[in-house]
Amino acid sequence: MRLFAALLSLSASLATANLDDDSLLRQFYAQGRLTGNSFGNPGLNATFDYVVVGAGLAGALTASRLAAALPHMTVAVIEAGSFYEISNGNYSQIPYYSTKYVGPNPDDYQPLIDWGIFSELVPGANGRVIHYAQGKTLGGSSARNQQIYHRATRGWYQRIAEIAGDDAYQWDNIFPFMKKSFTFTPPNFEYRAVNASPNYTLSTFDSPGGPVQLSHPKYAQTISSFGATGYSAAGFPANDGFLNGDLIGYGYWPFTLREEDSTRSSTEVAFLSRTAARTSLKIYQSCMARNLLFDANKRATGVNVTVNGLKPFTLSAREEVIVSSGFIHSPQLLMVSGIGPRKMLEEYNIRVISDLPGVGQNLHDTPAIGSITHRMDLPSRDAWTRSADSFAANTERWLANGSGPLSSPASDFAGWEKFPESYTTNLSQPTRDFLASLPSDWPNIEYVLASASQALEENADTTDTGSIAMLMTSTTSRGNISIRSADNSIAPVVYLGWLDSPEDQELAVAAYKRARSVASHIAPFGEEIKPGKNVTTDAQILAYIKAKGVGAIHHGAATCAMGQDASRGAVVGSKARVFGVSGLRVIDASVLPFSAPGHTQGVTYAHAEKLVQDVIDDAMER
Repeated sequence: MRLFAALLSLSASLATANLDDDSLLRQFYAQGRLTGNSFGNPGLNATFDYVVVGAGLAGALTASRLAAALPHMTVAVIEAGSFYEISNGNYSQIPYYSTKYVGPNPDDYQPLIDWGIFSELVPGANGRVIHYAQGKTLGGSSARNQQIYHRATRGWYQRIAEIAGDDAYQWDNIFPFMKKSFTFTPPNFEYRAVNASPNYTLSTFDSPGGPVQLSHPKYAQTISSFGATGYSAAGFPANDGFLNGDLIGYGYWPFTLREEDSTRSSTEVAFLSRTAARTSLKIYQSCMARNLLFDANKRATGVNVTVNGLKPFTLSAREEVIVSSGFIHSPQLLMVSGIGPRKMLEEYNIRVISDLPGVGQNLHDTPAIGSITHRMDLPSRDAWTRSADSFAANTERWLANGSGPLSSPASDFAGWEKFPESYTTNLSQPTRDFLASLPSDWPNIEYVLASASQALEENADTTDTGSIAMLMTSTTSRGNISIRSADNSIAPVVYLGWLDSPEDQELAVAAYKRARSVASHIAPFGEEIKPGKNVTTDAQILAYIKAKGVGAIHHGAATCAMGQDASRGAVVGSKARVFGVSGLRVIDASVLPFSAPGHTQGVTYAHAEKLVQDVIDDAMER
């Protein structure tokens, strides 16, 4: 009862805190105009110069940049969700709760902020159905993710430049776009443990910077203090912050976090609210794009839209339609609009506008494959929630100055690595050939140092545990997105493809062996409890991974992949224009040729900044 009362107190305290700061509505207010000026009138046909479909991470950024850079033009953005600050209580704003409603179980989702996407049976997960969290809210995944920020590698961008046939994607050329979105605030060491100091390089950011706030929390996970010593002993070098085009090594990563109050910095807060109050941008929230419209010359002319499934209306576009609906819904929208594999479209009696066999194909992800978990003699990440007194005290810390465990989204320490030679000598030749084909700086596995409270047996008390969790950042398996209806209110078919290939299965087993080596150097770790000391052979480890390890980390990409040749699977060119039509672009993670070697937030911001600048440049030239 005392803990429940503390939870109620937290809600009440947050409701009255910072009343002098920008409220949800005041963010969209400007002198001389009503708040409602920022929002379109659902159900009424309207015409704009640009119509953006999706107000997630990429879409909110794209619409905001267009409206700010082209004041003589009009911009609308359509979003099926609404405000996460209303729809999800405090969970989306307070960093600690970033892990809510993102689990793989089919009942672990919140329908007001999540699309409720459930995969087809995943053979690599013993035939389980996986809930794949996708943000259905203003800000999209930037309002739902764990706020982790890092950049990809120089070699990763070199490979994109080769595939796209465009040197604009070389590291030095796209680096300004990596910096453009962000203002970085160095960590406040007053609130962090003495041995929990992050590395960072101020020259990797602009000053003044962009609207998204980036910082390190005013708290470090207790287990992370043992990370540097442990990872170093396992052979990892120290990294300088995962921002300079090199991911190999260990360290603390920054988060999309407002330093002054330790709340989430999303594209809704950083971009939409600022731009809408100062420009003609119109936001259509709780409205869903149903299909794209084309004229006789295959030029995109607008979007059919409904309001919560009712009251259809049309938003027309004089210049361009830009689809920013994510790696699942962007290909779905293209397909129901007549752009995609001819055979699939004709199966559902959809008129073919552009026969693009690559739409929905090439799904590339970085699946989580579980962890090596140990008993631990330290308090875990959530230990502070066990008593009402502790909960109340830490709530007051956060309300007073944004410090304490509520300020920390999740695990804050990790390391990336290419497998040491001793872990690859016994792999099959195809697997070794695949590893050799990757750029020299493209890591194979991300190893995350984490902790949690767990009940190890039914009805048992919780135990503090520590773990080395693993993400596969270089994989050969591919999934796909397809449709089951010409009506996009019917969820698409999502086949994830995790661990389909023998190569990925070998790499997953090797990752567990390497993680055990890393775990042996983490001083507070005691007895291994998962998978357990009796799980030792390759077959036993793989069986455990499929049964208990594999899960979603939500880094899907490449289902509208960028390239030079549509006959070889490309959907868009290097400036995101869709092949076979005009006036239509896709700007989101779906156009990446492959997923990021880690977390997708950083590369999605950079690519959206680069691609929307292409749109702006084209408009300036007309």
